[in-house]
Amino acid sequence: MDSNNKLYHNRIAKLCETQNVLLDINSRIEKYFDCLFIDEIQDFAGHDFNLLKNIAKANCEILFVGDFYQHTFDTSNDGNVNSGIFKDYNSYKKLFQSMGLTIDTTTLQNSYRCSKTVCDFIQNRLGIFISSTTDRVSDIIILNNQSEADTIFNDNSIVKLFYKENNKYDCNSQNWGGSKGINHFHDVCVVLNKTTKQAFDKHQLATLNPQTKNKLYVACSRANNDLYFVSDEFVTKME
Repeated sequence: MDSNNKLYHNRIAKLCETQNVLLDINSRIEKYFDCLFIDEIQDFAGHDFNLLKNIAKANCEILFVGDFYQHTFDTSNDGNVNSGIFKDYNSYKKLFQSMGLTIDTTTLQNSYRCSKTVCDFIQNRLGIFISSTTDRVSDIIILNNQSEADTIFNDNSIVKLFYKENNKYDCNSQNWGGSKGINHFHDVCVVLNKTTKQAFDKHQLATLNPQTKNKLYVACSRANNDLYFVSDEFVTKME
């Protein structure tokens, strides 16, 4: 809390530590709940991750769900506290094993949203394993000129996903990372900036900065049907 008696959401976990109430938290969980489910655990960072480790000790049935490669932001940033936990997938899994948890990487590996075509693209081009629950086929479409780009951008039924600053474009849009958790998209158009367009053309998307690659993975995996790609050179910002 600050001098004005304000409590910030990304400081609550640290406050719980400094006030020595972590055991009280687990006692209340055990008293009122038989099962505890926490989603999007890949975004827990800093002292929030310490809180997650503490909760894992509670004497009740616990299920943590997350996708390491959809880590697109941190719930809190606390200097060196848990600063390196996202550097390596295998090390990240070992953290949860050290909490006494059983790691399950198969039950939820199949996407109910994405077609086999989109899943194959993500696997082959981004190097991230994902499979589909069906053999449904859709299209991966690259827009190569202004006319094709204009047609898609004038179609509000197709969401346009930008690396950042989607509010500066006059269309139905979201940012790559901001689209996480949104499931109602049918066709999706991913707008590639200069860096990602060069990596796309060279088949080097898997070598992108991990944070950028994760956000691109989120964007591509929003597609329920067709997936379009277009260079931002064909897109004009609003004045």
